[in-house]
Amino acid sequence: MLVRRSVDAAAGAFITAAIAVLIGTSEAQARRVALVIGNAAYENTAPLTNPRNDAEDVSVALTRLGFEVIKGIDLKKSTMERTIRNFANALIGADMGLFFYAGHGLQVAGVNYLVPIDAQLSTASALDFEMIRLDLIQRAMETESQTNVILLDACRDNPLARNLARALGTRSASIGRGLAQFEAGVGTLISFSTQPGNVALDGTGRNSPYAAALIKHIATPAESLTSILIRVRNDVISATANRQVPWDQHALRKSIFLAGRGVAIPPPSAESPPSSDDGARAWASTKDTTSIAVLKTFADRYRGSIYADLAKARIEELQRDNKSAIHSPAPRAERSHMPAPPV
Repeated sequence: MLVRRSVDAAAGAFITAAIAVLIGTSEAQARRVALVIGNAAYENTAPLTNPRNDAEDVSVALTRLGFEVIKGIDLKKSTMERTIRNFANALIGADMGLFFYAGHGLQVAGVNYLVPIDAQLSTASALDFEMIRLDLIQRAMETESQTNVILLDACRDNPLARNLARALGTRSASIGRGLAQFEAGVGTLISFSTQPGNVALDGTGRNSPYAAALIKHIATPAESLTSILIRVRNDVISATANRQVPWDQHALRKSIFLAGRGVAIPPPSAESPPSSDDGARAWASTKDTTSIAVLKTFADRYRGSIYADLAKARIEELQRDNKSAIHSPAPRAERSHMPAPPV
């Protein structure tokens, strides 16, 4: 019995892998590059608790999803610029770019800046010489890749902003709370850890509320990124008692499936036969395929259910279409001369 169960489990794993390959081939072959930065050890203000952990854990999750990950932890201005430049070079020829940032950020006159750990912000010129403009990173991504994702956990309350306010004097009113909303280019999705103009919470556990929810849901199979971000939003709202509401905007031209479109069919087991909910979810992702092999595997896995009958009907439909295409006569060539005028 134990041997039989092992064989059944191995067969189930093979079926899952085969269906993922047949349905999600394009995602598996896509080259995706991510830049993950976590700045926590600030030299001129109190260090942050979570960004280092957030960046480490997001990097692990993205690596498991097949991303080429460039990671930067506690970066000074010069190192942060060099890391971003390396990211831009790595994006050349990539199918997708992703940028995750955890750490301090602020907005001045509607422009968003990320704060390296060595920033002091004690002079007005600090904006140009000590900070990193977020729009420059976005521009580099959109120049090299047609599909881009920007995930920002950078709205924490920033004590350094008070230094900058003193340095700017009468212009300090241009310093806004949190990050400013900015436009997503075509093919880009931007996710803020909280609504524009608000301050995000750093959290009391290993991760911030936003990063914890993102890590929890980011590898959900066969679910689009926009759907994943709804799950993240609901988790953060619940964890912060409505004080923090993740916000996103996009101009995507296609759905993004970070974990692929493959149907995660559970391995067969005498103790836990597939439920109707499993069949419904699997059929929703399988019904539009034109692969008879995938449909036969599905019908065998869900044998005896209405979804197996639907898969068999779809197989018959595809087989009829294939026969019609083979036996239908070729269209006659059109005449190249005009018809004779009536007498």
